[in-house]
Amino acid sequence: MTYKPNHVNRDRLIADLRGLADFLDRNPGLPVPRYGPVSIRVHPQYDTDATTEAEALVEVERIAALLGVTTRVEYGQHVACANFGTVAYEAILVTRAARDRRDAQDSYRDCVFTDSPSEA
Repeated sequence: MTYKPNHVNRDRLIADLRGLADFLDRNPGLPVPRYGPVSIRVHPQYDTDATTEAEALVEVERIAALLGVTTRVEYGQHVACANFGTVAYEAILVTRAARDRRDAQDSYRDCVFTDSPSEA
């Protein structure tokens, strides 16, 4: 699979990021996140030409190589992340198995209640 970038979207994103940076520079009274990071998140199954989960996994690895990082796998999430100070670029794939596991956990959400604390 070869990724074919959409130059219109890419160029617009870059221009919009520069526009935001310039706007923040001109308006020092606006607050910015104190602790960051601000993230650009790419979801390979939706933002690239990957059409299957397997292709999206390959895409996360390809992006990790371009970023010069190792992919982290935690609870079915495959993440390639590079930090640029308080700004991060991330490629994230949440596998179907991870989504199913989360749905199963959430299926009990409306079935479990705690008693209200009794007043002494």
